[in-house]
Amino acid sequence: MANEPLSTPNTPSTSNDTINTPTPNTAASVLPAQRKRRALLYAIGGGALAAALIIGSFAAGSTYRAGHPQQTAANAKAASDTSNVNASDSCDVTLNVVASVNQWGSLAQELGGNCVEVTSLINSTSADPHDYEATPQDLAKLSKAQIVVLNGAGYDGWAEKANLDASKQRIVNVGDIMGITATEEHSHEHDENAEGTEGESGHHHHHHGSTNPHLWFSPDAVLKASQAITKAYTDAAPDGGATEATVQRHSNAWNGDYAQFVALVNKGRTQNVERHYAATESVANYLLDYIGAVDKTPATYTNAMNSEAEPSASDLKNAIDIVEGNDVDILVVNPQEMGEFAKELDSAARESNKTIISVTEQLPENKKTLLDWLTSITNQALAIDTTNGYFLTQDVKDRTLADYEGEWQSVYPYLQDGTLDSVMEAKAKKGDKTAEEYKQYYDTGYKTDVTKISIKGDQMTFTRDGKTATATYKYDGFKILDYEKGNRGVRYLFTATGDVPEGAPKVVQFSDHGIAPEKAAHFHIFMGNDTQEATLKEMDNWPTYYPASMSKDEVATEMLAH
Repeated sequence: MANEPLSTPNTPSTSNDTINTPTPNTAASVLPAQRKRRALLYAIGGGALAAALIIGSFAAGSTYRAGHPQQTAANAKAASDTSNVNASDSCDVTLNVVASVNQWGSLAQELGGNCVEVTSLINSTSADPHDYEATPQDLAKLSKAQIVVLNGAGYDGWAEKANLDASKQRIVNVGDIMGITATEEHSHEHDENAEGTEGESGHHHHHHGSTNPHLWFSPDAVLKASQAITKAYTDAAPDGGATEATVQRHSNAWNGDYAQFVALVNKGRTQNVERHYAATESVANYLLDYIGAVDKTPATYTNAMNSEAEPSASDLKNAIDIVEGNDVDILVVNPQEMGEFAKELDSAARESNKTIISVTEQLPENKKTLLDWLTSITNQALAIDTTNGYFLTQDVKDRTLADYEGEWQSVYPYLQDGTLDSVMEAKAKKGDKTAEEYKQYYDTGYKTDVTKISIKGDQMTFTRDGKTATATYKYDGFKILDYEKGNRGVRYLFTATGDVPEGAPKVVQFSDHGIAPEKAAHFHIFMGNDTQEATLKEMDNWPTYYPASMSKDEVATEMLAH
């Protein structure tokens, strides 16, 4: 990976390890006519865009109205969770927006807040865009929308065939913006074999020819699409009105979040992180190229998968050998298209202990925004934030009880007596819960009647109500757990041997955010009297322990530091 860090759009970097912090935009002080002109410049001009960037959290989109297929419960919850964020949005008009796919629909919603009503015609990972057939209702929604957002580049040709009228509608076609159009070879046709069934294991081929239409994975395309959508909104809204001001505020905030995304990529560059990857499909290549990752997938395999041909036996073997070799860190898979060839590469990656990143085409139900999704994938690929669960599978190493040796105290009493109230308040300022809600959450997480744990050699002593129980434990390896957010955790497993006295758990699992031998500064512990597999299912209760030598105020201070 190159060492040069990326700049925020059209903003030069001043060093090898930082990006410039642009001047916040003071929209409230700009007269309505000036604001309209600035919005136009902002949407199409690099210098104005850089001036508008601010570092900070964005206000997520409001109620996300689904089209066809039906909105999932997860998306409904995400919409509900974010609607309060936009409660202060003021709108003199509400704009009707239709997007072909939810990748762009989520961006359109975020940029417009409560002042837009967005329908995404494909709004679930259960829908296959390559198979999609627009209904008359879909086409009618497109033709009636004030603003239409299309991917273009041949990906959603069915939407481009709608009765759109550029003289009456504002149409944002990302492919056209990027100068990428469908090649003659582009198709999403089914390959039927002699028996009349679809090609390999019922999966069709994604024949993109020389075109990669997955533009939502291109940070450059996402940035330009945000500019074009903002311009469409400000052009459609009354000059100097409430909707225009709300759109501008959301747009400015979004650009602040984009700057943070760029800073994440810069961090990888300044640390000289270089990732080599192979992919079952070239779905996320734009993003991986952007962060400097090197594609090691054999060209013959990629060409076969991107066309109507199937990889030959030798092409597949070559791809498997590369995945299993030392020159590949990551395998990228598309769970929506796991044919037999993709499954073989996936199996090879697992057997060779390689990191696997799962990337769907549609925005996953558990991701609220497009940029949140790209940030998650980037974190997984860079794998430089072990504390927050972003690491390479192959970097996880065995550990012993020596890493946890010492005298430890539970933090649960400090949550109950109010010592940790300042910690909950600090979390509330950064998170999505109130301090009281965080306290309730951690009451479930920290809850335990084991007030002290002493670890020495291969023995652990547990103290409950002043009574102790000691057992000997053997190491049973580690387990990597994948979370919906995209990050992961590692639990180190230990099982009691011999006679286990009452009060000592049969199995314990440690999690301290570490993935290799090192002395733990604190740890979360999962305890059970069943099997390791059963205890691994516990996700809500993780009693937490700090050194017994620390005072309760020191524990609170240490937590605040993290």
